[in-house]
Amino acid sequence: MRTIRMHKQARMILGILVVTGLFSGCTFINENLGPLGSISNTDPVITATSTTVNIAMPSTITVAVTSESRPAGNDTTEVDGIEPTASPESGMINLSVWIPPQFDPAQGTDEAKIFSELINEFLSENPQVSLSLRIKATAGTSSAINTLSAAKNAAPDVIPSLVFLDRADLLSASQKGLIYPIRTTIFSDSSTWYNFSKQASVIDNLIYGIPIAGDTLVLVFRPSKTGAEMTTWDEILSRGLPIAFSPSSSDALFPTFIYAAMGGKLVDDQGQAWLDQSILTQALHFFLAGGQNGAFPPSLSQIVDNSQNWQMFLEGSVSILVSKFSTYRHNQGTDVDAIALPFFPDHNAYPLMTTWNIALTTDDPAKQEYAIKLAEKLADPIFNDRWTAAAGYFPVRKSEHAAWQNDAEYETILAINPVATLVPNPQILNKITPILNSAVSKVINTAASPEQAAQEAIEELD
Repeated sequence: MRTIRMHKQARMILGILVVTGLFSGCTFINENLGPLGSISNTDPVITATSTTVNIAMPSTITVAVTSESRPAGNDTTEVDGIEPTASPESGMINLSVWIPPQFDPAQGTDEAKIFSELINEFLSENPQVSLSLRIKATAGTSSAINTLSAAKNAAPDVIPSLVFLDRADLLSASQKGLIYPIRTTIFSDSSTWYNFSKQASVIDNLIYGIPIAGDTLVLVFRPSKTGAEMTTWDEILSRGLPIAFSPSSSDALFPTFIYAAMGGKLVDDQGQAWLDQSILTQALHFFLAGGQNGAFPPSLSQIVDNSQNWQMFLEGSVSILVSKFSTYRHNQGTDVDAIALPFFPDHNAYPLMTTWNIALTTDDPAKQEYAIKLAEKLADPIFNDRWTAAAGYFPVRKSEHAAWQNDAEYETILAINPVATLVPNPQILNKITPILNSAVSKVINTAASPEQAAQEAIEELD
């Protein structure tokens, strides 16, 4: 599908497309929806496989939204499925933004409408700017990070002005020189940002991203099956109900979360992967005790795909599972609730918060100026509060959280955000997480004692 671009000077085009005030029948072909962040690549999401979706958009939308699938025989130059955008009108500044499928403003959802309103506001404030949005997958060869890498030398003209990247891809993009430092004063009042989001903006003492959303693990449950009192681990484990998670999956983060929540360090003073044997032993005793109570049965430890856990949860064969907050919000239904994973005594940090961030990908000074303006607008605390509440992510700015106050997860936001700590570098997680998962599997399958499994984990890390 070719990009349709509308500028204020060319509103007559609108008359061709508008029927009773709506863009209707516009075809958007989305890629498979990838994982919603970097917490786990196995959490289920609503997906569309080469699905054509007919949508209706407000007549005030002045952006072009394109996706990767186009008819065969297209004669335009391509790099990993990208076609160059048309040249902007004389005197116009054309901004191109790559966004993941779940943030697509053409979806017709509440969050999409909020996003669209902000885009129109930005274009009204900056009439010299035209804007095009491209929907990019979050994983695979056509993902934003992979396409940026391919286009850097082969087709620099297709590189966008801004791109939405999760924390792992933001770090990777900075290491590869695919993004540029952002000159902004948005962080000058640090009191308006949560600590995890301030940390997420900085790489090597330079601002490389403006965070717009957070995501981390929560405990999802059915109150009708478990009861409402689920505030401590003792209360949870004493129920003897299975808690679904996936220690056999190399990237499942629940064991890493428990170790870190007990005060365990993941990184030493030299920035290398680190495990504290004493704290790891405590964490493994936690899983042993839970296994003896029936909370962590060996049968569940064999599951490697968290979508299986969700399927069992939705079917009712398990009543508690560990999941990303965003996945819970996108699968929320009747008799489904979530809480923050309980804290441990003497430790008040909530580990492994990841972020979605906006990064600058153009070196054109004129485009940079307006691209940064748009990125700053997307991180406005009022917008961010409304948008994250609708989209199912944690807000990154401190505020009264008016949009959350009538939400069932308001208390969860208040419990997690002030003490959330940023997920470490993926190179650290990729090394530690499989080791911890293996140790937990040994313990709940009674293949090793906590002490023995911890010793083996330390030896494997070394």
